[in-house]
Amino acid sequence: MNKKIVLVAFIVCAVLLLGQTIYSCTNNSKNETLASVDSVKIELGRYLFFDRRLSVNNTRSCATCHNPQFAFTDGYKRSLGVYADLHQRNTQPLFNLSYLKYFTAADSTLHSPLQQMDNPLFNNHPAEMGVKGNEEKILEKITADENYKQLFAEAKTDISWTNIKNFISLFINSLKSGDSPYDKFKSGDSTALNPSQKRGRQLFFSAEIKCASCHGGFNFSTPSVTNEKGDTLFYFNTGLFNIDGKGAYPPYDEGLFHLTKNKTDMGRFRVPSLRNLAFTAPYFHDGSAASLTEVIEAYSNGGRKIEDGIYKGDGSKNPYKHAFISGFSISAADKINLINFLQSLSDTGFINNPAYQNPFSYDETKRSSILQYLNYCMKITVLLFISSAAFYSPVTTKHRLQEMEITTMKMF
Repeated sequence: MNKKIVLVAFIVCAVLLLGQTIYSCTNNSKNETLASVDSVKIELGRYLFFDRRLSVNNTRSCATCHNPQFAFTDGYKRSLGVYADLHQRNTQPLFNLSYLKYFTAADSTLHSPLQQMDNPLFNNHPAEMGVKGNEEKILEKITADENYKQLFAEAKTDISWTNIKNFISLFINSLKSGDSPYDKFKSGDSTALNPSQKRGRQLFFSAEIKCASCHGGFNFSTPSVTNEKGDTLFYFNTGLFNIDGKGAYPPYDEGLFHLTKNKTDMGRFRVPSLRNLAFTAPYFHDGSAASLTEVIEAYSNGGRKIEDGIYKGDGSKNPYKHAFISGFSISAADKINLINFLQSLSDTGFINNPAYQNPFSYDETKRSSILQYLNYCMKITVLLFISSAAFYSPVTTKHRLQEMEITTMKMF
């Protein structure tokens, strides 16, 4: 009796163990398959991100404005669109996007890259990529590419604008930066920062200068400043302009006011990340500061004073400027220390990461036409060879001509 009980128990355990093993293997296989598919989708997004054929005239890609060598900015004050129209703002960098609550400098309705992407793709004022009204024409260029046919097949989906946007979004969400000298210092490497940078770090987090009050968190983009209700503020008027002495900003970009029409939102822009500043000049929402020295001087003065020109005015007296921007005293030496610390937030490994670079080793806008031309030449060569060989065969002339006609129809 005991032997039977032991045997039954052994069989039950064996069955359970076998079931668990099978489930584990199946689950691991599913996980590996999902990981593989996700990897394909991210890679597909990378190709699309760098492909100028996504623009109406093959001149612009996402990467035209978001170049990895500039931490996915472009080095210009404001970029140009497909028809050379000037963009409204300075190009924002792309990295660690999961840390951002809002995805543009002055639109509090956009909370994801997928939402924001409609602006550069489909906007007409200005036309950045020129997709609107040309959706089918551009889609035809992508569907005609053999590489995309293969990649979309591996991703187990069809070629559509919805999927194109999804895959680009997956790629830009994969852009991670967090291995700067400062990150290494935080991880325990006391030699990662030099003495000047360490002094600058103290200034950055000090109560006197208060940089970290707006530029907090891992991404240096999360403020700790709140309103009277206790809600975190993400948009600030920092006194960059005061054109009419009454708080006006340049009419082409009035910040959050453009969306809300609330006068108190005049000149309010989202707090940007301070990571990778060594690669992302010029600064501010409009690229109007060529250097970090200019940025620090504007904040130390409690706002920027523009002495002449159409934007002349004293930003420190802007009535809509946040009270937090009150100015501070800083020596020339400490200004250098602070700048050195800010540059220590830059991650050279990020901008050189092979997974983030242009996958095209050729001009992608000409590849299709070149391949078509080579294919055409090859067909002509084969046809000439067949026709030449045909006239040396013992078949009748009529039969030869029929063979050539059939061959030609199959090839073309």
